[in-house]
Amino acid sequence: MHKRIILLVFSVLFFANHLISQENSTPAQSRKANLKQLLDYRYRGGYYSFERLFFKTVEYNEVAKKNCVVGIMIVRFDVDCEGEIKNLVIKNPLRWGLDAQVQGFLQATMGNWNTCTDDKYTRFEVPIQFTINDTETNSTDGMIILQADLTGYNCKGDSYFQEKLDDALEKNKKKKAVKYLDELIKRNPYDSDLYDLRIELRKSKKE
Repeated sequence: MHKRIILLVFSVLFFANHLISQENSTPAQSRKANLKQLLDYRYRGGYYSFERLFFKTVEYNEVAKKNCVVGIMIVRFDVDCEGEIKNLVIKNPLRWGLDAQVQGFLQATMGNWNTCTDDKYTRFEVPIQFTINDTETNSTDGMIILQADLTGYNCKGDSYFQEKLDDALEKNKKKKAVKYLDELIKRNPYDSDLYDLRIELRKSKKE
C-alpha cells in the first residue's frame, strides 16, 4: 500500500511537470514564466502585487488612446541585491506620455524589493502591452496588459499594417515600407524578422 501511494505521488508530480513544460513550450510562455518566478522571489508580495501596483499607477491617457497608440513596451532594468533600481531602459518606447508613466510606476516600487545574495536574480525584462478595444494585435508576448475601452474609435489591426507593408515592398516604396514596419515592430517587438527587414531596407535606402 505504501509503495502504491509513493508511485501515485510520483506519477502526479511527473504529469504535472510535464504539463507545465508543455504550457511553457513557446518563447513567450517561457519568458513570462521566468519573469513571474523572478518577481515572486524578489518583489514583496510577488508578481500579482507588482501587477496590482501597475494598474494603480499607470493610466492609458486620452491623447494616447485617441491616437491609437497600441503596442508592447519592453522595460529592462536591474534591481540590485539591496533593492535599488538601476539601468532602466525602455527598449520599445510607445511615447505619448506612456513611457513616463511606466517610469513613474517603477519608481513607486522602491522599497518593495526583497534582498538577495546572487546577482543572477537582479535582471528584469517586463513586456507591457497597451491595446484599445478589440484591436487585432499580437496577444502572446505581453506580460502586463492594459486594455482601454474607447467609444467611437476603431484602431487599425496588425493585418492592416502588414498589408500596407507588403504593398509598399511590392512597389519598391522603401520609405513607406519602413513606416509600416516600425508600427509592426512597436506591436510585435520580439519578432526578429521584422528587425532584420528594417535593417535591410534602411541599408538599401542609403545605397
